[in-house]
Order: sequence, then structure tokens, then C-alpha cells
Amino acid sequence: LLAFDSAVEAGDTAFFFYAGHGFEIAGQNFLLPTDVPAATEGQEELVRDASIMADRIIERLQNKKARTSILVFDACRNNPFPSISQSAGRGLALLDTKSGAPGTFLSYSTSPGAEAEDGNGANSPYTTAVLQAAREPGLPIEEAFKRVRVAVNKATEGRQTPWDSSSLTEDLRFVG
Repeated sequence: LLAFDSAVEAGDTAFFFYAGHGFEIAGQNFLLPTDVPAATEGQEELVRDASIMADRIIERLQNKKARTSILVFDACRNNPFPSISQSAGRGLALLDTKSGAPGTFLSYSTSPGAEAEDGNGANSPYTTAVLQAAREPGLPIEEAFKRVRVAVNKATEGRQTPWDSSSLTEDLRFVG
């Protein structure tokens, strides 16, 4: 995250993609690094301290004055710490684009509070669909993620529907 943060400059279009475990505790979304140790009830603070809060990524991009921020979270997974399941929510909480953060696009692998499927291949159904949509040159981002939503819903037979939130104020297109 430090390398990402230091690479973003004022006026940039920043693209942040996360695939892995993520979960919600008390309305806050946490993205888990691979080296987070197992936790037990009462150790939520340890998990929080070792994880990356999704809100902070948006705040950092806002502070850096990124022109456009695109955040893609393939992290609406089951809680990897069953022993703290009483305080942890299911999936990720809705992290909406913030007031005062124009030019932000957020995409989630599934709807708020739901769990995303890992799939059977090298990538999840969501990441597979994002990669496919991103390869279509000139496709507006809103259309690309609508196609992602349709493809994932179809691939999971309706069990998973990606979700997005946008405060984009200008057209943004994928380049092939």
C-alpha cells in the first residue's frame, strides 16, 4: 500500500484493485494481508491494526488530490476468523463514494453484506469478468462494470451480483 500511495500524484487517475479476504466489523471494511495471524473473540483490534481499512484508501487518494479514483474490491468473502464471528458482519459493509470525493468509482464483487464466490479457476468469477471487460477498448467504465455485473450474475446462476457506487464527473474509458 505504501508503494501505491507514494506513486499517486495530484491529477492522476488511480486504480486500486484488491483480491483476497475482506470483511466488516462494526460497519468498517478491512482488507486482510496474507500474513495476518488467526484471531479469537476479543482480538478484533489486532485484526483491525494488521489490516487495511478501505475508507483510508479513499481518504489517501483524496488527500493526494487524485483526479479520478477507481477502487475495485474482490473481497466480499466469508470471515476467515470464525472465532470473532459474533462481532464481524457477513461480507463487506457498503462503502459509498463520499461527499467531497468527486471522481470516485467503487466496485464490489457482490452486493453489501453478501459473500462472493471464489470460483473454480485461477480467478474468481468477478475478477474473470473484470479482466474481460477491461480488454474492450473504449468501453466507458459504467458500461464495463454493468457487463461485469451481468457476467458474474450469470456465472454464479444468480447467487452473486456485483455492486458499484460512483461520483464520477467525467467520462472514463478503458484503453485496450
